[in-house]
Amino acid sequence: MENLRETLMLLCDLQEKDIKIETLKNKLEDLPKFAEHKKQQLSTAKKEFDNRKETYVKLNSLKKEKESLLVSKESLISKYTTDLNNVKSNDVYKSCLLEIEKAKADKSVIEDEILQLMEDIDKETVNLKQYEADLKKTESEINGEIKNIEDSSLNMRQEIEKMKTERDSFSKSININILSQYERIRENRNGIGLSLVDGDSCGACNMVIRPQLINQATKCKELVYCDNCSRILFNKKEVV
Repeated sequence: MENLRETLMLLCDLQEKDIKIETLKNKLEDLPKFAEHKKQQLSTAKKEFDNRKETYVKLNSLKKEKESLLVSKESLISKYTTDLNNVKSNDVYKSCLLEIEKAKADKSVIEDEILQLMEDIDKETVNLKQYEADLKKTESEINGEIKNIEDSSLNMRQEIEKMKTERDSFSKSININILSQYERIRENRNGIGLSLVDGDSCGACNMVIRPQLINQATKCKELVYCDNCSRILFNKKEVV
C-alpha cells in the first residue's frame, strides 16, 4: 500500500475542509430564522402602531358622538324654553322647567366629557406622531438588517460552492478506496469520518482505545477503526 501516513495526513486536511463547509452550511441554515425573527419584530411594531391609531380613531369617533349628543341636548333645552311661553298650566310649566334643568345638567356633563376627550386626543396625536416616527426608523433599520442577512446568505452560498469545488479537486489526490471509506463513515457519523488519537482516547467519541489499536494507528501500516464509533483512527505521532 502507498504511504498510508501521507494519505491520512491528506485525509486530515480534507476533513478540515469538510468541517469548514459544514460549519458554513449550518450558519447559512440559521440565516432564514434570523430574517424571520426580524420580520416578526417589524410586524409587532406595525401592530402596535395600528393599535395606537385605532385608539386615536375611537377617541375622535367618541368625541363626535358626544358632540352630536350635546346638540340634541341644546335642541331639547331650546324646545322646552319655547314651550314655556305657550303653556297655560303651572304643572306643565314646572315640568318644562325640570326638563330644562335636567337637559342643562346633562349638557354640562357632556361638555366636560368632550373637553376630556379633546385633551386625550391631543395627547394621543402627539403619541401617534412619535410612534409613526419610531416605526419608520424601526422599519428602516430592520429592512436594512434583513438586506444584510440576504446579502450574507448569497455570499455564503457562493463561498460554499467555491469551497466545495476546491474540496473536490483536493480529494482527487487521495487514494480512492480510503476516500470512499472516509465518505461512508462521515455520512453516518455527523460529518466526521477520521478521528485523531487523543492520548489513550478517540478524539471524536472520547472513548478509551485499546493499546493495540493505538499502536496500530501510530504505525500506519493499515487502516484502524475505533471500536466504539467505527471512525478511522489516526495518530499523528510517528513511531520513533
